[in-house]
Amino acid sequence: MRLPAVPNITRAGQCTGAARRPIPAAAAHPLRAGAIAALALAAFACLPGCATGRVNLWPVYFHEARRIQTPTGPQTVNTTEALYPVFHRESDGETTWHAVRPLYNAESDADGRRQVQYLWPLGLILKGPYAERHHRLFPLFGYHKTWSRTAKDYSMHAHVLQLVRWGRDARFGPYLAFIPLAGVTHNVIGPTWSFVLFPLYSHYRHGDYVRDDFPWPVAGYGRTPDGLKVMRRFWPFYVAKREQGARGTYVWHAALWPMFRWGRLDRGGELHHTVFVAAPFYSSVKTWDRQDNLVAHTKSILGFGTARDSRGEQGTTGWSALFSLLKKSRAPKTDTLRIFPFYWQTTHYGDRAGDPGRTWVRRRVLWPFVWVDSDRLHPGTYKKGLVIAPFYWQYAEQYDATEDRGPREGRRVTLWPLATWQRDPDGARHFWVVSHGWRDPGKGYKRNYRAILDLFQYHRDAWGEVETRVLSRLYHHRRGPNGRYLSLMSLFTYDSTAEVVGVDGSYVSALFGLIKCSWADGEKRWRILYVPL
Repeated sequence: MRLPAVPNITRAGQCTGAARRPIPAAAAHPLRAGAIAALALAAFACLPGCATGRVNLWPVYFHEARRIQTPTGPQTVNTTEALYPVFHRESDGETTWHAVRPLYNAESDADGRRQVQYLWPLGLILKGPYAERHHRLFPLFGYHKTWSRTAKDYSMHAHVLQLVRWGRDARFGPYLAFIPLAGVTHNVIGPTWSFVLFPLYSHYRHGDYVRDDFPWPVAGYGRTPDGLKVMRRFWPFYVAKREQGARGTYVWHAALWPMFRWGRLDRGGELHHTVFVAAPFYSSVKTWDRQDNLVAHTKSILGFGTARDSRGEQGTTGWSALFSLLKKSRAPKTDTLRIFPFYWQTTHYGDRAGDPGRTWVRRRVLWPFVWVDSDRLHPGTYKKGLVIAPFYWQYAEQYDATEDRGPREGRRVTLWPLATWQRDPDGARHFWVVSHGWRDPGKGYKRNYRAILDLFQYHRDAWGEVETRVLSRLYHHRRGPNGRYLSLMSLFTYDSTAEVVGVDGSYVSALFGLIKCSWADGEKRWRILYVPL
């Protein structure tokens, strides 16, 4: 329920209207007064706050309507806090979000999207602009409703503890399943899957293909009416799959799985492949052209393998040992050097020509502790990273000059869990104590928990404004082209920024506003005990 807006603030910073009403007699009793105060505080936490100006009673209550500069132009941001760090609400005119930490946070926008994250990362509620719904409380239950463009209808899927499933598919209709007793599902495990006393019996259908398992995964038989796709399984003793159609031919066999496997893959292109594996002693993958010439052969004998390709740079070439713990290979777009776990390098090329100027190189030393990345896949962009898990994280990115702006560079360094320092490509700088420990935490973490952990923040934006915070607003200092704002837990406040909506002048106040002096257009005003002089 949306409550009425809080009355506006006057030039002197006082709320008008309802704030002048006499105190009810019931509030004279201490217990009643405490109850009324608690209810009022809870109401304040749900309100957007005074429509204009600033009310600073931090950490009990804080509200600010402030003009800020963004890459898309100036915006007005309304911020309301109560019982810091429990209640928080923020709105910029396009997106509104609020949090009751550490329980949940909710966000909504002008397009009708809404997201609620509660008991993060367990609970999630999503609402889309086309009436889509998603609700999950892992592992208890889940609900998912989406619009199917193909069927032009809605599909709904729900479950409780993954054991009871029900829903409605836009193409196949309603379904209900009590796992493992009996039931049917649509587009959960394949298009249609039904079962009785699973895994004793189950039935799978995908188009014309049907498969019966009795019990799964030991015995099964699948087929299409025309016989072009057939599967027989008596696992692990023997498995056979055959598929013929417009996409080519696929034949695969296994005996005493996973020891013996063999098959043929022909997708109708220039090449086809044959496979034979007798694990762990021998494996062979051969590639043939349309004239049945052997163009590539990868094999392994007792853990030592080789790869050869007569097409040169277009195919895989290399060797491996100790069942790929040691490996060196070159593929059309990927090179690998592995001495596991001491050193591991993988190089990805942006094109088949192997242009060294367009690569992404990842090196791992004493895996998984040291990660070194160098990314030049995208022209005009260079990204690199160094991670010494879990204590040191460094990421950097460089952008070449474009027609509308010069070269840019950004960097982020984290000493987990102590601090994070960041410089954005647009020149902004940030510093946090303590650190969250990874590059881009999800909104659920930042909104539900970060305010509880942040001890110190420093921010400098691209327009020259500098902001420093200690324990959020215990000490809060902003300075920039528009002036200076300084607050010490509401005991002392100085503001000359003229950026607060509805307050054009500057002021100094002390003792939660009991003493205040404001001035604008050469006129000075005093207020003592909230009484103007």
